[in-house]
Amino acid sequence: MPAPLKVAVVTTHGFGDLLALARQNRRELYSAQPQLEQLVRPPPAYWQFEVAGRIDASGREVRPLDEAQLEAVAARIAQTGVDAVAVCGLFSHLNPRHERRIGDVLAARMPGRTIMLSHAVDARPREYERFAATVLAAEGRPRADELALVEPPPADALDALARSLRTTADRMQSRLMQGARSSIAREAGDCAAALFLPGGQLIAQARWLPLLLGSLINAVQAVLARFPLEQMADGDGFLLNDPWEGGTHLPDLTLVAPLFHEAGGGGGGRSRVLALAAVSLHHQDVGGLTPGSVPPHATSIFEEGLRIPVVRSHRGGELDATLRAVLMANSRTPGHLEADLQAQWVAADLAAREMRGHVAECGGAAAFAERCAELLARTEAMTRAALQRAPDGRYEWIDRLDSDGVDDHPVFLQLALVKRADTLAIDFTGSAPQTRGPVNASTASMMSAALYFMRTLAPEAPDNGGCLAPLTLVLPEGSVVNPRFPAAVNARTATVKLAANALLSAWGQEAAAVTMAANAGVAVVLSVGGEDKDGKPFHFTEIIASGAGASAHGPGENGVSTDVGNARNTPVEVIEAQAPVRVEAYEVRRGSGGHGAFRGGDGVRRAYRLLQGRAVLTYRGERHHSQAPGCAGGMPGASGAARVLRGDGRIETLGPRARVALEAGDGWVIETAGGGGWGPGEVTSTGRKVGMDSGFGR
Repeated sequence: MPAPLKVAVVTTHGFGDLLALARQNRRELYSAQPQLEQLVRPPPAYWQFEVAGRIDASGREVRPLDEAQLEAVAARIAQTGVDAVAVCGLFSHLNPRHERRIGDVLAARMPGRTIMLSHAVDARPREYERFAATVLAAEGRPRADELALVEPPPADALDALARSLRTTADRMQSRLMQGARSSIAREAGDCAAALFLPGGQLIAQARWLPLLLGSLINAVQAVLARFPLEQMADGDGFLLNDPWEGGTHLPDLTLVAPLFHEAGGGGGGRSRVLALAAVSLHHQDVGGLTPGSVPPHATSIFEEGLRIPVVRSHRGGELDATLRAVLMANSRTPGHLEADLQAQWVAADLAAREMRGHVAECGGAAAFAERCAELLARTEAMTRAALQRAPDGRYEWIDRLDSDGVDDHPVFLQLALVKRADTLAIDFTGSAPQTRGPVNASTASMMSAALYFMRTLAPEAPDNGGCLAPLTLVLPEGSVVNPRFPAAVNARTATVKLAANALLSAWGQEAAAVTMAANAGVAVVLSVGGEDKDGKPFHFTEIIASGAGASAHGPGENGVSTDVGNARNTPVEVIEAQAPVRVEAYEVRRGSGGHGAFRGGDGVRRAYRLLQGRAVLTYRGERHHSQAPGCAGGMPGASGAARVLRGDGRIETLGPRARVALEAGDGWVIETAGGGGWGPGEVTSTGRKVGMDSGFGR
């Protein structure tokens, strides 16, 4: 097979790292070291070039090409000896003027060599996918819209069933994202889908977002506690978001639907519930103090939006009219909420149809139930075997949140892993009392961290709740990991990620086969809402990743969504199309990963500007005042940072949780933290290691 062509890339200034950063998500959720899902391998840095000039979301030229810079870039590329050039400009699918000019200059300098323009390859308004398709075309390879999952053939009939169930969950996830209107779900994928047995046991989950997947366990249990199976009918749906009834934070609405073996049928002859479909989706807005329902200064759940206990939301497949009216009346984006709820129902309905096929393949409902019990037992056995191979012991870890967003002092998380034979206790005793600010995490949220960690012990096992059988989870009541009502909880992501990071770090230092440094443990949540100059409202929420920790196997990944996170970044072209905002740069924050024999992964830098109107920026970050620790002599990663650049030149530094009013011309910059390094660090001319001790860890 011939080697692919050598390809250089020319991109819009500020976006030279876009191919390397991809969409920040990963395909393999439970592997020891996270790797980005990339549609194409980026060319080496010395074959990547940027040219200033900008087309906006309407296709208008707002900054002409820098002709002098273009000529200099063309001269450099001509000397590289590449076979082809991929020209990838923002919004080129709307106005290809800049790409065509770049192509003409390159063709004049490089006659006979392939010049591939992105607008001629792919007209989709998502820059990463278009740029990747253009590089592949320049290399002479077919376009890949997504990575093909290559798996060995099923080991047996049980393995085949596990894969079929997981495929159904994956299809539910895809349907959720395709049908969602809010970009936080449609683009970022802040949603989750899973299948449960009638008794509430998790039997399959989509390969997407552990932050929500684990919480579905508590949600299903809450539904079953309120509505026994015998009270359910075909076409029913049950909705909730209450953190004390299986919810996480209020924007995450969870829908649970019973799946019957036979459609229809009523009265005494009705078939029993075969399974339950559970789908959770982060809705754009459910009320509260700020657009997006994530106020960083909230001190109670009442300030965060509309709280929904477990209710019967659907009958006969239709959303209850009264409930619909209440939901719409409490949202700033009622059209988004209604469309996103419908996407959840469509995903659950897909599960109902496909589950009947799985039952038929097993030979009937009784045989299906028996096979599912065997799947749970297989996962339990594989998890216990993994625990049995690890040394017995008590493994401790301490880390902290910068603050709770209200009181300016750190919030400590204390963890002990107690491993005995084939059992494991996860004990958060000693963690901070519940806080006034919104970093408190409900028990459903903490289940996400626990399920994620238990799945990493035997990642090759069938993906179900059997891995939880060896686990004892201790979450002290009244603490930041199990708050009492009416605590504020909207910023719980930081706590759950810190908990997952602590679990990996404690285990990885002593008990795991591969030692690992800590991930940065940050998923920045940025919400911007306001009105443009004509009074038209706009709103978007996005999630920004940080650096992964290095390990004994190699360096950490840059800008990847780690541990319980797996949300994608929101494309620049999507943000600018829905808000009067310009994204001025998206790049690797070089040098932010911890030094060591293997470097920690770098965080990312995103820069924005409000072009017109007014807005409120809500920022939820972390690691501003601490660092991800290194391992085996490696140095910690750099802290995160955020700032507002006022139109008059003033610079305002933001804390880890902030709410800021913006005027036209104001900009803001987000810099996420780096992962810890592994192994002895680099040494300066003074003989001192680069970096500093974070003061946290074991």
